[in-house]
Amino acid sequence: MTGLYKHVGALGPSDLKIRAVDQVILRVLAAEVQRRKCPGCSNSLRQADISAHFSGADKVQLHFRCRFCVFEGGGEIELTPEIYDEAARTARAEERDGVVAELISADEILLVHEVLARWNSGLVDLLTRQEPSHPSHQ
Repeated sequence: MTGLYKHVGALGPSDLKIRAVDQVILRVLAAEVQRRKCPGCSNSLRQADISAHFSGADKVQLHFRCRFCVFEGGGEIELTPEIYDEAARTARAEERDGVVAELISADEILLVHEVLARWNSGLVDLLTRQEPSHPSHQ
């Protein structure tokens, strides 16, 4: 996994980000199984029961069971640079999806506080009320 950590390391990951990438690797491998057909009955493995966990530095133990014929398969997978690259791309995409577009300013927080302090109606009214824009935000 050193290669992935170096690759993602360029982004300055914390331990939490590295653990998130580990989880992405497991999800990428599970998704690959779901794209295939069962060797036992030829049905899609999209609904298969899948488990995956790290069994070594660059190895994952993968197990699946078909929901249709209960065929079981899997084994130990050695992680390749392609798997690491796919996981890094997925992790970056997930990180971008979770980023808030704009930070909330202190003025906006104060404005919300002022509106809530003088509000004397119900929550539904508050959420559906159209408040005119604050002069500093025009």
